[in-house]
Parts: sequence; C-alpha cells; structure tokens
Amino acid sequence: MNRPALLSRIRTWLPVGLLVGFHVLPWLRWDGRQAVLLDLVERRFDVFGLTLWPSQAGLLLGVMAVLATMLALFTHLAGRLWCGHACPQTVWSTLFSWVERGTRRLLGHSRAEPVARHALWIGIALWTALSFVGLFTPLQPLLARAAALRLGGFESFWVAFYAVATWGNAGFLRRHVCRLLCPFARLQPLLCDGHTPRMLYHAPRGEPRGPRRPGGGSIAQRGRGLLDAGTAQDYVFRWAHPQLAGPMPRFADDRLGDCTDCRHCVQACPMALDVRDGPQADCLDCGACAVACDQSQQAAGLSHGLIQHISPRRLAGDRAQWIRPRTLALSGLLSLVLGLVLLGAALAG
Repeated sequence: MNRPALLSRIRTWLPVGLLVGFHVLPWLRWDGRQAVLLDLVERRFDVFGLTLWPSQAGLLLGVMAVLATMLALFTHLAGRLWCGHACPQTVWSTLFSWVERGTRRLLGHSRAEPVARHALWIGIALWTALSFVGLFTPLQPLLARAAALRLGGFESFWVAFYAVATWGNAGFLRRHVCRLLCPFARLQPLLCDGHTPRMLYHAPRGEPRGPRRPGGGSIAQRGRGLLDAGTAQDYVFRWAHPQLAGPMPRFADDRLGDCTDCRHCVQACPMALDVRDGPQADCLDCGACAVACDQSQQAAGLSHGLIQHISPRRLAGDRAQWIRPRTLALSGLLSLVLGLVLLGAALAG
C-alpha cells in the first residue's frame, strides 16, 4: 500500500473506531452490571469490576491527573496527534463533515439537502447525548424512559444540553472550538519545542511553487537540487505576504520546485490553514494536508513527502533528540503523580 492510501485509511478508520468504541462502551456488561457506570444517584462508580465510592473520589481525580500528565508528555514528544485524530471535537466534526458531504453528493444544492443534513446531525447528536448520559445513569432504563417520553427533569436537561452542544460544536463551530475555546490548545507552546513533530512543508524542495507542464519531473529528476534555507524561506514569506513583498516573479518550469500550487492542502485543512506559510499555532497535526499533497504529487508524477509530520530540527537535518529538559520535567511530574496515586490506592486498600 502506498503512503497516500495508508494515511487516508488511517484518517478514515481511526475516527470510525473511536466512535464505535464510545457508543459501545455504555452497553458493555461486567458481573451483571454496566461495565462503566459513574452512577451519580447511587454515588457509586463502576469501571470494569473496580468500584469506587465517594470516599475514594480522590483516587479517581488522581487517575485523571495521571492521564492529563500523560497527554502532556505525549504532546511534547509526538505533537498534537491527540488534537488532530482522537479529540472528541475532531472526531465528531469529522463525522458531521462526512454526513454533509454525503447529503450534498446525493441531493446537491436542492432545498431538501439542508433539511436532510440537519435531521441526520440532530439524530447523531441525540444518540451521542444518550450514550454519554448513559455513562452516568443506567443506559437501558434510560433508553426505555426516553422511548416512552418519560425522562426526568435532570436527565432531560443533560440529554438536551449534550445534544445541542454536539450539534453546535461539530456542525457549526468546528474549527472555532479549537481556535478560540479549547484551553489545551493554549498550552501547546509550553509543551512543544524544536524537536516536537508537527506538520511542516519542505520549502527548499517545494519552492518556488507554481503550475507547470506535465512530465517535467521532480527537482531530483531535473537535477535542480534543494534551495538553501534562506532563499526558500524568502519565497515562503513573499507568497504569504504579497502586499508587503510584492508579487512573485514567474519562473521557468525547470526552475520550479515540486509544489505545483494546486492548493489541495489548503482545501483539505479543517482549520483553513496554508501549511506552506510555516508552522502555525492553530494546526492540529491531523495530516489532511499531507494526504492531499501526496495524492496531488502522485498524480503529477512527483515523489511523496513534500508535507510531513516532522520536527523543525529534523527537517533541517539535525538528529532526533528524545531527551530534552521539558521531557525530563514532564516525566518527573508523571512519576510523582503516579506515585501519589499508587500510594493513595495502597493506603485506601
């Protein structure tokens, strides 16, 4: 399987797997009870045979602290892969965009299209809300009461709240949630450094960009070689800021880089970013731009990898460095929090 096909399958099946896992989780049984049930009425938390009572709430908070620290360390080492592939906002936005593309493909721009799209969105949002509330109250009785329209006030409020939140966030806000509302996105600069991977465009290979006649070959095939970093970044700046730098000159086909300026990477980006403008704080590392670019390069007879998930230092030719000051700090914090949780569990037992 070639690289574009592999990346495309990962970006398709990972959200599907996460969605299936979320909706299956409330249905799992363990010793005759719901396997995962954070029962607020009975003040009893069941997690695959482990039962926690209110006096053990500190243990649950400790586990959440461990998971949060693990996410911070993972982001430091691997970039925003959580944001781009596993965050609920990303997963449900992907699902809603699939529905939108499907209704537009089937119904075009007819008046029925928005009606069908929103009907499906609302149905997904309601089922998501019921599945989520089903983690806090037994799911099967909840569904029976919902089918009979006999939900209590508490349940009705939270089902409606999560349904509206899902419909609004995944259907309308989408990128604005990540850009403006998510607190974790604000922490990214503190967690990342020059060795943290991110989606990057290889400007020395791609610049100067532009359309060309087919069959010209890549820069390697033409013997042009890579541009020096300064010249490549100058082209990037001039493309990104034409009002400041003036229009770009036209280049002969044999002087062009491998970027054909098809803009497929921009069209594929859920945040509407142009990865060729350089590292950007709003990038989710979802890889949509890399998939689109690889497919475009393959169609043009050029090699893959013009856009990669790679650290700036690696892209510049430096060796990967896994142990850095922030790595040690986050690892130490994780060890401390994990040790406190284990100590608390031992004392409670």
